[in-house]
Amino acid sequence: MRIVVAALLCLAAGCSGPGTIKAYPGPTRGSDEIGVVVTSLNEQEFQLTDNVIASVDGARIEKAAYTVQVLAGAHRIGVQGTLRAGRMKPRIQYCSFDLNVEGGCTYRPTIPAYPRSAYDQPPDAEWRLNRAMTVIAECSDTSFAIQLPLDCASRP
Repeated sequence: MRIVVAALLCLAAGCSGPGTIKAYPGPTRGSDEIGVVVTSLNEQEFQLTDNVIASVDGARIEKAAYTVQVLAGAHRIGVQGTLRAGRMKPRIQYCSFDLNVEGGCTYRPTIPAYPRSAYDQPPDAEWRLNRAMTVIAECSDTSFAIQLPLDCASRP
């Protein structure tokens, strides 16, 4: 609980979350050659969900981040979402999706909440769920929304 309070105080004071990760080999590329994927910390009245990017194309990101830069093209993005609600032990879901990234665009996936059906199970119970997710894309000349299949589970 102290971690949640510290995180909220830090955010309120203007601290930034985990930094931006360059998830491609070689030198830094121009913005027209890379796309950016951004997740976030979602706060609701009685719960907090921290969705961080945990992997790109199967490569684990050691220091999880809210923002990753990837080269244009097809990528598999893995997100770890930690739900904290009241006195309940934190629940973690691992979700992944395929995204075709265009250079110069920023993608904001709307990761669904921890499944209600899993609340009634013990925190270490195994479950798997496939659902749809909306991704908002913001490019220099246009914005659009796409629906993508999302695979979520209690374990990576």
